[in-house]
Amino acid sequence: MKHPKRVDQGNKMKRRFKIIAWLAAVTVLGILVFQVYWVYNTYKTGERNFNTTVLNALYKSIDKYPLSVSKLPYGLQSKTPYLPLINLIHQSNPAASKYKSITGDAVTVKKSDQVFSGNSVSLLPVSSDNLLAVQQLVAQLLTEQDGKPIILDTLTRLFKKELLEKEIKLPFKLTLLKPHEHASPRQIASNVPFTKDDRLVAVEMAHTFQFLLSQNIMPALVSLLLIILSGGSLIYMGLIINRQMQLDGLKNDFINNITHELRTPIAILRSSSESLLKFGDLKDTEKTIRHLNINLDILDKLDKNVDRILDITRYEHGIKSINYELIHIDQLIEGILGRFSINNELAVHYQSELTNKLVTTDAYIIDTVISNLVDNAIKYAERPPEISIITSSLSGDGWQLQVIDNGIGISDQNIPYIFDKFYRVGSGNLHNVKGYGLGLSYVKQLVTSLNGSISAKSKLGAGTEFIIKFPAHE
Repeated sequence: MKHPKRVDQGNKMKRRFKIIAWLAAVTVLGILVFQVYWVYNTYKTGERNFNTTVLNALYKSIDKYPLSVSKLPYGLQSKTPYLPLINLIHQSNPAASKYKSITGDAVTVKKSDQVFSGNSVSLLPVSSDNLLAVQQLVAQLLTEQDGKPIILDTLTRLFKKELLEKEIKLPFKLTLLKPHEHASPRQIASNVPFTKDDRLVAVEMAHTFQFLLSQNIMPALVSLLLIILSGGSLIYMGLIINRQMQLDGLKNDFINNITHELRTPIAILRSSSESLLKFGDLKDTEKTIRHLNINLDILDKLDKNVDRILDITRYEHGIKSINYELIHIDQLIEGILGRFSINNELAVHYQSELTNKLVTTDAYIIDTVISNLVDNAIKYAERPPEISIITSSLSGDGWQLQVIDNGIGISDQNIPYIFDKFYRVGSGNLHNVKGYGLGLSYVKQLVTSLNGSISAKSKLGAGTEFIIKFPAHE
């Protein structure tokens, strides 16, 4: 039976693993939520910046529009730009009516009861730093005074130029809204200051999502990579921890199994030695020989088990001693089955479908593989065992070996692990079947050493079939 302390430790490790798994899942979920929020926030920030850039471009286009449609005074276009100012002289004239007259160089302005007159014009120079602002102001006044409708083609050309300076090459549509209309959520609008009825110009950009996505693709990819790396690392860590727990369980099972396996031969050797030593069996030659033969048989089995463990270690470290030779496969298999013929309850059927009975392989490895599989079938048989061994040719080169039994079978959940070292299908606290859990692992290593492959098909209560495929060896 399993030690209670080991069972309790195993349960504690499982609980700890569940806690770690939950913490890892929460961590992955937190990283995922944070990264998604970060990418979303980055996108929204980029969207706001994009809208601000487009709106600024629209402002500049509207500011430049009057310069494109209005003719500036000569003074603002000359090499030395200036603004003309008229010098006025105040005179009282209560009876004067509203009028304005200009005659030659003299200027007379009459308004209500006051009269302004002048006969000189001053030129106010405009610095180059302020020239553009003055030109835009004068052009805006002239455009507003002119009262002509806005030419959307001109404004579109100016707006497109501003967008290109911002490296925005997206199609768009400008719309002139009426005073009572409002811009839609997809539009960016600005009022036109030089219109009398406060018109709005709205722009609707196309393919904005694709543009913003291209601008934020690198942060999104980096975020996705971080999510994958973080999640993958935690999942990998969980798999390693789970694997370590499985190995720890296999180690404990192996210790339990080998303890039971060693106790039996030790008990037999002790009993036999005590009979010879204490009960006078040494005087009886026949009993002495029988006890010594029992001891030799037990020691021989222990020696074989030790050799098997050492062979597994050597194969794991790549130390392979393979002796290829041309053998008659039917004769080899019939010789192997002959060793099991002493078991009267065992029924073994051999069927050879090989077209060429001569095979180049290692006879010792084939012998060991078949012996282990037959011995395994006998151990796990609840009724008189029936075993079928079939050899056949593969399409192309190579040959196949099938070992089929009528044992208790293996569940689907255990099939993937039966070739793992020290793995044994659980049977509770019972140890009806002796062994170290090395048989199938050893068989797989031997088959692999010949560049072959082994697989198993099984059904609970209906037996197991092992299929081994060997390539042709020249």
